[in-house]
Amino acid sequence: MDLDVFVHLLFRFLHVASVILLIGGVFYARQVLVPTLNELPEEMRKRAARESQERYRATLFILLALIVGSGLYNFMTGPRHGRTYEIWFGVKMLLVAHIVAASILWATSPYGDVTADGRGKRRLASLAISGILVVLISAYLRSLTLGGM
Repeated sequence: MDLDVFVHLLFRFLHVASVILLIGGVFYARQVLVPTLNELPEEMRKRAARESQERYRATLFILLALIVGSGLYNFMTGPRHGRTYEIWFGVKMLLVAHIVAASILWATSPYGDVTADGRGKRRLASLAISGILVVLISAYLRSLTLGGM
């Protein structure tokens, strides 16, 4: 196998696998972890939310770095595209910027998305929705790419 093809496949794999892990983790946290934590007494909820958030923080930052790094590599080494592709790619990048910013805010805020002191947050929901939209746009962009690489 040619080295260029191997590197291309490696970066594509890293990109797709990192996105799957990020969106899967966010979806799990939103649909399973947060509702479960919200059933706990207030003090236990805060402690459990803080501890689970701290455990996921390093993984989250690694996934974000892999997604952005491999995405930049794929963009820089990929073929040139037409206007429609570039417009949708711009929309995708805006959603990715939202995902990165909201992920960092979630990872550094106290208690994440669990209800604490009578207030709840919706960051995980917005991350999940934006992540799914990015995947949808990516599938469309892939269909616009000629030659498959």
